[in-house]
Amino acid sequence: MLQMSRLEVNVRRLLTRCELMAKDNPQKDWKLEKYILALDEMIKKLQALPDKPSKDVLTGYVKRLDFLKGIVNTAKLNNPDERVAAVQMLSKTSNVNDTLGPNIATQIHQKTTARYNQELRAELFHTEKGSLEDGIRHRYASTSIQDEDLDALMKYNRNIQEKIAENMLSMTSSMKEHALAASAIIKRDINTLEKSEKLTNTNTGKLKTESLKLEEHTKSNWRCWVWLMIAFVLVVFFNMILFMKVAKKKI
Repeated sequence: MLQMSRLEVNVRRLLTRCELMAKDNPQKDWKLEKYILALDEMIKKLQALPDKPSKDVLTGYVKRLDFLKGIVNTAKLNNPDERVAAVQMLSKTSNVNDTLGPNIATQIHQKTTARYNQELRAELFHTEKGSLEDGIRHRYASTSIQDEDLDALMKYNRNIQEKIAENMLSMTSSMKEHALAASAIIKRDINTLEKSEKLTNTNTGKLKTESLKLEEHTKSNWRCWVWLMIAFVLVVFFNMILFMKVAKKKI
């Protein structure tokens, strides 16, 4: 088994911390969104490493991150109906390799769903209580009004769910486009680096060849000068001998 890089260890630790914060209450801790943004950048860097983890491991990290993003985005909704509908559409992921056990995402999902349902019931109870105080004298007419309100509420919830589904599809498409663009940029940078490396190797080989040629040329010139000097010395020597013989004959 390959040893995890320091970046992957930090990713796993930050994922675990974010999941614990989301399990507690994502609305109470403003740092959760900051951590998720940092986690997104760390996962992108991890995907670009040459010794990156396997595809399944990276996919698990990305799914856990998307689940946390969904939790945070759901908490930003102001209407309890929208929060209930949005949290029901969140996809739960399995964290088998996490130290907290395989049920952390399920626990987050169940706890969040229960909290938003409780908020919705509280709001509906408050509304129904006010309506009851105003409509005691019109109980026969209120039955049909409540039915109409229930139909309107169901229609409103259905419209909200459709709107949230459309928004999630749009967000997914946008995230996919960004991922493809980032992948294309990374591939282009890798190709540029490979071309630069090949050009460097070629230039290094040419420089080595030229250095050898220059060295051989220098040695050849040096040999020529040595032979010229030897020839000059021999010519001078023979001329002196001839001069000495001629001088003796004259004497």
